[in-house]
Amino acid sequence: MIIIIFGIYALFILSYLLISFFIVYHLINYAINSHFSHLMVSIFSVISIILLISNLMLFFSVDWNIIISNFFSNNLSIF
Repeated sequence: MIIIIFGIYALFILSYLLISFFIVYHLINYAINSHFSHLMVSIFSVISIILLISNLMLFFSVDWNIIISNFFSNNLSIF
């Protein structure tokens, strides 16, 4: 079950990276002011890398074994 969670998260990360590359491509090729395109790409890259690293840290800090065992336990109470 943990392999499924990691697989879905890997697809999420790959989608994030693919979308980021599309955004960078469009920022470079279709910028209104070409002088600021490098500045926009660098700002976008720094912010997206910070968001990606924080997302990875939060994902790997979760104990998935406890969540899965609590989810599939026979105890039906919510609290």
